[in-house]
Amino acid sequence: SPRRASASAQATTSSSSPGLREAKRALLEACEGTFRGSAASASERAAVEEAQVALEGFTYKSNADPDLDLEALAGRWRLRWTNANDVLSVLRLARDSLGAVQVGDIFQTFDARGSLTNEIRLGLAFLTQSAARDTEGGLALKVGARYERVDAGASKGATTKNDDAKKKPSPSRRTLALVFEEAKVTELRISDELELVFAPALLPRGAVNHRLLLALREAEARFDLSSAVAIGATPSSSSGTKRKTGAPVGAYHVTYLDEDTLIGRANGAGGTFIFDRVA
Repeated sequence: SPRRASASAQATTSSSSPGLREAKRALLEACEGTFRGSAASASERAAVEEAQVALEGFTYKSNADPDLDLEALAGRWRLRWTNANDVLSVLRLARDSLGAVQVGDIFQTFDARGSLTNEIRLGLAFLTQSAARDTEGGLALKVGARYERVDAGASKGATTKNDDAKKKPSPSRRTLALVFEEAKVTELRISDELELVFAPALLPRGAVNHRLLLALREAEARFDLSSAVAIGATPSSSSGTKRKTGAPVGAYHVTYLDEDTLIGRANGAGGTFIFDRVA
């Protein structure tokens, strides 16, 4: 597709490049067996970081434009690795709960018009269906956000000091400023055992049971974040109230992007995120 072709070009080298293929293979191998980073040893974390930096180096290794292409970014991306403490705490909770809590797939979904959805699928023993990876069981916790690419005037056209060196735009051209707007709990898939409580197998399912099960499946809990005030916001000159801006969470720097791999580094809470494309 044109979008994926653009993403491939944005990797700044042909996907047939042996060096790029080897760098991607090394990164995927380093991530394997670490439970998305939650069980990584110090040496494994160092190996991932080394492989990641090697792959990120391809972003500026050709004459292709390294500025972030939002059309190429658009799509659904599944987490393969992170060292972000907030995500690792959830993954470790699942590992230490002996099956009481499950963490399924974790996604980021971008569109090219400035919206982003973070999604994590969670399962609770005896209450929900399994939330194992590659399934849609459990429930989904989704946080909707908007993003804007940082295009500071000072960064435009910035180059290295050496006039003979290859021109290299400022990294800010690949940075997104994020603002959370809404969180919701949705897509509940109750367990077979719990469903039997509402619709016993030996009894006919009445209209009340049917409506209750349907309501559970369609239930959503929403939390509006649009009234959160940005750090440093100033009062309105007319009303004296602060402008509603959502919940700003810092910036997200896309250090590598091609047709099937996305790497981002977050400031604020911090952490690295490595994704593969699923749609």
